[in-house]
Amino acid sequence: MSDNTNELLNKFDSDVKTYETTAVKKQRKSKSIYGDQLICLTALVGMSVWQSGYRALVICLGSVLVCILSDMIFCRMTRKTYNPKDLSTIASGLCIALMMPASVHYGIVAGGALLAIAVKHIFGGKDNYIFNPTCVAIAFLIICFPNDMLSYPAVGSKPELWGDAGVPLVSGVEFYLLKLGTAPAVSLQNIMLGITAGPMGTTQLLIIAVCGICLMLRRSLSPLVTLFGLGSYCALTVLFPVFSNIGDTMLMELSGGYLLFGFVFLAADPQTMPKTAFGKIMLGFMIGIIGCLFRHFGKVEGSFIFVILIANALSLKLDDVCAAIAKRVREAVKYLNKDLGRYEKLRNEAENESRPKLTDTMEIIVPPTNYNMPPIDNKVTKINRKKTNIITRYADNLRIKRKKDELVRRKQIKDGENSYMNAMRNMIGHRKEKEAVQKTEEKKTSVLHIIKQPMKKSQQKNNKQGQ
Repeated sequence: MSDNTNELLNKFDSDVKTYETTAVKKQRKSKSIYGDQLICLTALVGMSVWQSGYRALVICLGSVLVCILSDMIFCRMTRKTYNPKDLSTIASGLCIALMMPASVHYGIVAGGALLAIAVKHIFGGKDNYIFNPTCVAIAFLIICFPNDMLSYPAVGSKPELWGDAGVPLVSGVEFYLLKLGTAPAVSLQNIMLGITAGPMGTTQLLIIAVCGICLMLRRSLSPLVTLFGLGSYCALTVLFPVFSNIGDTMLMELSGGYLLFGFVFLAADPQTMPKTAFGKIMLGFMIGIIGCLFRHFGKVEGSFIFVILIANALSLKLDDVCAAIAKRVREAVKYLNKDLGRYEKLRNEAENESRPKLTDTMEIIVPPTNYNMPPIDNKVTKINRKKTNIITRYADNLRIKRKKDELVRRKQIKDGENSYMNAMRNMIGHRKEKEAVQKTEEKKTSVLHIIKQPMKKSQQKNNKQGQ
């Protein structure tokens, strides 16, 4: 091998970074994560079809179809290749459909699906969006169509497949909690199975809880965000219950609105979630605390969707904040270990230090010490220190100032003399150079005169002979 090849290899080896080879869990790909979510969402779709009829199935299929078509159109508009294996579009479509009542108009479903995919492509596609597209679409529909989004078919009624629902519409469990401060008369079995008034797929507590556990075991759901978020929310609910019975309060809180569904399928979205473990814990606490404050003090239905949007906006810098906090904590621990308690450590070391034992014949030498004792004759001489008055101090200062001014003046005079002498030396040097140049020129002219004089004489002689 040549020398250049060896140099390149050495440079490459120097640039290579070393990494720890400890066993690290392989992260799941987004395709597999959304695939597991689709399986769980399919179970919720089946339960909603069993409760609300075939209109729920049409809403789910229509939402997914609109999402796929709009994704293809936006990919063509942005000159990107459409990936049919992208399961996030289908998952978004199912989430949008399951968060709506079974009596909603089909046009609202199509508009929400179209808005979700548009928000996704506005931010640059699948891996670049800041806000969860499903939450943006549902929040927009709640603001624009509150009556259609927050009114649900009565329990046991199945809306008609086409046209209007044709069934009586009632308020959900969340309305009773927020507006009336009471709980509707619903049995525990109906609450767990989701046989209550509410969105199609967000009231089945038992199925959603099982789906969350399965997703955690499959590593498709972050347990840090979900568990810490639910824990903080439940703790605040116990501290500030809506009514006296805390058990009923917890069940109604979880079954009303989008709370449990949002924690399982929306809050831990891999695209909007921090990367570090500490950042995920902070995100969970943030969602739980803000969600409880919004629901208990804001008195607004569907507020959990807006809480997730706020958390998405704040989660952008959570990793940086967590890194800064960890750095400060390490510095504090280092200070506590090294600097704080140093005197106690030195004292303990001095006490535990092994000292030599003295024998009977060993001489002890005591170093001389000065205890500032008076002389032997017990006469203490007092030093009289005269205090200077203002006039004396002023005279001393004036004398010092004059001396400084004199030194400055002498330095200036010396600098001026030096500059004058330098100028004179330069003049003398120029004059000598000029005289030397003149002498050389005179020598040249004299030599030329000596050479030209015989030539003139010979020319005069030739002229005379010619005459």
